[in-house]
Amino acid sequence: MTGDEMTAPGKDNRPARAAVPRTGLIRRLYSEELEAWKRHYRRYFKHAARALGLGFVAGFLYFMIWPAREMKALAFVVRALEDIPLDAPPLVLALTLFTHNARASVVAVAAGLAPFLFLPILDPVINGGVLGLLCSVSKHQGLDVPRLILTQILPHGVFELTAVLYTTSLGLYLSAEMGKKALAAWRARTRALAGPGTSPDPAPPQPAPVDFLETYDERAAAEPWGPARNIVRSFVLVVLPLLFVAAAIEGLITPLLR
Repeated sequence: MTGDEMTAPGKDNRPARAAVPRTGLIRRLYSEELEAWKRHYRRYFKHAARALGLGFVAGFLYFMIWPAREMKALAFVVRALEDIPLDAPPLVLALTLFTHNARASVVAVAAGLAPFLFLPILDPVINGGVLGLLCSVSKHQGLDVPRLILTQILPHGVFELTAVLYTTSLGLYLSAEMGKKALAAWRARTRALAGPGTSPDPAPPQPAPVDFLETYDERAAAEPWGPARNIVRSFVLVVLPLLFVAAAIEGLITPLLR
């Protein structure tokens, strides 16, 4: 065997990935994302959309029936948004909105690290409830609610609420995958403690470290953080661009529609 045929221990033996043109790379990244959407995220997106609608209806009806509680709830929402300078220049406002929403989305996805609990579903419920509250307040103040929705909520809300739903689908997928891994680890440990007669399944081989440009199948095969890597890339490719567009519209265009 020649020196060229020998491979140093620990060296990545996978064939080198050919350089991809930039246009081809972007197409491949979003093609991979579409595959992930079809295989994993879509069913959770539907659950998130239902939760958003349920939160909106519940919030609107609750405050329409008990209007005395509107101001207290509205004050709580205002306190939660006090870090957003509404009187700032449009560009500063847009960047602040983007940062605020991106941070909230990261928290929502991270909640999915808790296996089985599906905590990210609370995010669309809360967002829907806040929208219901705003519509109820506007109704009681005699404002034109349809016009308010069309001019102040819908332009940026189309992108922002889509980002909320996609974020929730990522978090729900993560919670489900973490649950599967926790259950598999528990079963393996149970078999190991049962005695020498029943040996646990051999651990799957650990893949070599991969980068952001790895294919979907490479990410899906990675252990134990394959799902987390899927979600990080999905968050960057889909959620952040949606939040950026939403913040730009809300900060630069929505004020002109008042």
